[in-house]
Amino acid sequence: MLQGMSEARTLVLEARRDAELSVRELARLAGVSFTTISRIESGDVDPTVGMLRRIVEATGRTLRITAEPAAQPRRSLADLAFATTASQSAERPDWTRLRAFLDYLALHPEEVPRAITARPHARSPLMNALLAGIAEKLADDHGLPRPGWTRTVAKMRPEWSAPGTPATQAAQRRNAPRQLLERGLMIDEQSLWRNRRTVGV
Repeated sequence: MLQGMSEARTLVLEARRDAELSVRELARLAGVSFTTISRIESGDVDPTVGMLRRIVEATGRTLRITAEPAAQPRRSLADLAFATTASQSAERPDWTRLRAFLDYLALHPEEVPRAITARPHARSPLMNALLAGIAEKLADDHGLPRPGWTRTVAKMRPEWSAPGTPATQAAQRRNAPRQLLERGLMIDEQSLWRNRRTVGV
């Protein structure tokens, strides 16, 4: 069974050798030029499915191709260590990527334990503190022990908040989850966590 077109080279070569055919003999039986067979076997050409079927059947074999669901990518906070965007003044968290990650976990809560296990190694103290706070909130929300690595992540000093008016920043402080507040981050919960009823809608 052919698992992917990148294996066409090996498939043709093994089928030809098992049938004890030369390149020229296989080409004649398949009705193609011998250079076509040579180029497929050397990996210079990726044949179409129709061409591959014709060549394989000329060796006395049947070609079967299956389409299987791709494995779901495993997602982890560690993957977000560099989820930042550059602004004119500094590097800032990539809020879109962070929200997408949290939306994914809201839809797949069984993934939370694995997602928070590995320590992210971000370049910036801000991202390290933010990802640690997110991991702690996820652990607390799901009744899990906090990952040990978060204990070694430093609190932001001075406190960090997104640019805005004093009133906006005060509102961010009021609405920030305690896990982020404890890390010196004035980020309101709605900036990262959507209402669960609207996730996936």
